[in-house]
Amino acid sequence: MAVYIYKAKITPSELKIGTIEAENERAAINKLMQLNYHPISIRIKSEGDKKKYFLLKKINQKDIYVLMRQLSNLIQAGLPLVKALHNISNQNTNAKLRLITLELKEKIQKGMSFSESLKDYPHIFSVFEINMIKSAEKSGILAEIIAKLADLKEKELIFKSRIKSALAYPTLLLIVGILTLFVLTTFVLPKFISLFQDIGQRLPLITQWLIAWSLFLKNYWSMIFIVLIILGFLFKRYLKTESGKLWFAKLTLKLPIARQIITQIQTSRFCRSLGTLLENGVPILDSLQITAELLNNKVFAQEIKYAQTQVAKGKHISNALADGKIFDKNTLDLIAVGEESGRLEDMLIRIAQMNEHESAQRIETLVSLLEPALILCLGFIVAFIVMAILLPIFQMNFLVQ
Repeated sequence: MAVYIYKAKITPSELKIGTIEAENERAAINKLMQLNYHPISIRIKSEGDKKKYFLLKKINQKDIYVLMRQLSNLIQAGLPLVKALHNISNQNTNAKLRLITLELKEKIQKGMSFSESLKDYPHIFSVFEINMIKSAEKSGILAEIIAKLADLKEKELIFKSRIKSALAYPTLLLIVGILTLFVLTTFVLPKFISLFQDIGQRLPLITQWLIAWSLFLKNYWSMIFIVLIILGFLFKRYLKTESGKLWFAKLTLKLPIARQIITQIQTSRFCRSLGTLLENGVPILDSLQITAELLNNKVFAQEIKYAQTQVAKGKHISNALADGKIFDKNTLDLIAVGEESGRLEDMLIRIAQMNEHESAQRIETLVSLLEPALILCLGFIVAFIVMAILLPIFQMNFLVQ
C-alpha cells in the first residue's frame, strides 16, 4: 500500500487537498470517485513531502487549546465530528494543524474512532487527552469532555503566562547586565591598561585581577562563546535522556525554595489529572498510569508508578503515596478524607486548585525579591570595576602631590 497526495473537487466551488492509501494510482482514483470526489491531480507521497511537513510552523499548546474549544463548540451546536473537523481545517491558520485535522477527518471516515486516530500524533495529543476522549466516546458525552479538556488547557496556559510575565523583567535585566559587563571588561577596560602600565608602580590587587580577567576575555571570548554553546547543547541532550531527567529532577528537589514550588506544581498537575480521569470513569490503576506519564518530574513520576503497584495490592492511594515521602502531609490528609467520604475526585480537584494558587503566589513573591537582588549584584560588580579603575589613578595623583 502506498500513500498518495491528491487534489480534488468536492463541490463545484470547494477544493480539497489530502492523502489516501491505495495499491496504485488507479486504485486511489477509484477510491476518490467512490467518495464522490472529482480528482484534479494525484501523486505518490515522497520523503520530500515528509520533510516539508516537519518544516511547517510548529504546533504550540495555544493552537491545541483553540482546536479543542472550536471542536467542542461545533459538536455542541449539532455538527457531526467529521463535519466539525472539516470546518476547523478550513479556518485554521496553522498549516501543520490544518493537515492533521484533515488526516483525522479521513481516519474517522475510514471507520477509526476519534481516540484511536489521535494516537498517531503523540507529540501533539497527550495520553491523558486521548484516554479522556476514549471514555467520552463510550459514555456519549464527547462535546462535554472536549470542552473540559479545553478548560484544563486554558488554565494551564494562564498559569504559564503568569509565570512568563513575572520572569520577563528579571530575565531582561539579567541579559542587559551581563552584556554591559561583557562590553566593559572586554572592550572598554583594555583601553585603560596602557595607562596603568605607564604609571610604573605596583597596581592594587583588585586592579590586577580585573586586568587579568579583561585580557583573558579579550583574547579568548570567541573560544569561550563556542565552548559554552557546545556545553549547552550537550547538557540539553543529556537532559532529554532518562538518566538526565532523573538527575535534574533530584537536583531541583534538593534546592530549598525550588523544592516547595516544584512540589506544589507537580501535586497540582497530579491531582487535577487523576481527579479528572476518575470523574470520567477511567479505572484507578489506569488513571495512575496515565498520570505518571504526564508528570515532567521523574522523581514524582516514579513515586506515582510505585503507588500504582501498591494500590493494585489493595492499599489506599493516600497510604501508597505516603510511602514515597514526596507529597506533603496536608495533601495526603486531604486525599485520605476524600477516600473516606467517597468524594475523592472532588477533593483531588480542590487540592489542585489550592496548590496552583499557592505556587503562583510563591513564584511571584520570589520574582519580586529577585529583581532588587539582581540590581544589587550588578551594582556591586559595576562598583568593583569602577573602583579597580579609579584606585590606580588616585594613587598616582597622591604620589604626584
